[in-house]
Amino acid sequence: MEKFWIVTLFHFRPDEETRHRIEQKSMEQFSALGIEEFSLTEAQVDEILGDRAYSGGDVPETVLDEVEESVLSQPAHYRFFFDSIENAQSFKSFCEKEILAELQLEEQNSQDWNAEWKKHYAPILVNDQFEVIPSWMQDYKSKAKKSLFINPGMGFGTGSHETTFLCLRLLTEATQNKMTSILDFGSGSGILGLASLKFFPDAEIDFYDIDPEANKNCFQNAELNGLEKMSFRLVLPEVRDVLKNEYDLVFANILESILLLEQKYLVSVTRPGGLLILSGLLNHQVEGIVKTYEGLGMKLINHLSKGDWSALSFKRELA
Repeated sequence: MEKFWIVTLFHFRPDEETRHRIEQKSMEQFSALGIEEFSLTEAQVDEILGDRAYSGGDVPETVLDEVEESVLSQPAHYRFFFDSIENAQSFKSFCEKEILAELQLEEQNSQDWNAEWKKHYAPILVNDQFEVIPSWMQDYKSKAKKSLFINPGMGFGTGSHETTFLCLRLLTEATQNKMTSILDFGSGSGILGLASLKFFPDAEIDFYDIDPEANKNCFQNAELNGLEKMSFRLVLPEVRDVLKNEYDLVFANILESILLLEQKYLVSVTRPGGLLILSGLLNHQVEGIVKTYEGLGMKLINHLSKGDWSALSFKRELA
């Protein structure tokens, strides 16, 4: 593309449900390429730090808490990226009707695209077991035992969102189990399935997504990590019947509404004794999802939260 367009929402402080709805609409209805949230500029961070210098050492937790408190105490700015002026204008019109925020539409040349993205992505250390690294940082020395390069694209999932981060945490806590078949349901960028291949290189992985562009992004990420020849399939809804009847591990990092719609299917394809990891959930939605899935024979074994978001790990009880 020669140009791209950015819709910016300034000084926007939505509740989590509104934010989630706007983000989903931007991608599903208006084909947004990506979303960026920021609260503090570099100058504002420098002002908080003042004359304190850390000479390459770790910044004390008290100072990080100070920065975080400043972020949470003020409205954020959101930038939505589009590859067509029509989609950008339509999304801007949608926002003008739905929310109260200052809006701006701007045009950028394509040569600025990579620079724009690269400014806002850094390695994400999940724990000492796993780290997610932006694709352009090939020389980066990971602090974790295993790592994965991800190219931010149209497929949701870079590790930066709380729900993806939590799913990766739950994956690392399940690596003592033997996994030979894995389903990444609503796979997006493929980050969860590809991370699984790092821990279970002999496993067969199925990536299922409704968006062909997400599957393309998934395959690109597989190539980035030298995993393109591993045993996996990219599956779209029209050929969903090729999915296996049972998997040792199933991921579904999607919306609460889809987790409810697909509840029986997701349970049925988790083999007895297998694990089902669910996310895409706001904290207040957890109780209802746990009750629903436990009613279908699943046992909750772990619940992690980060900010307003949660991820759940279930084990399917043996018949």
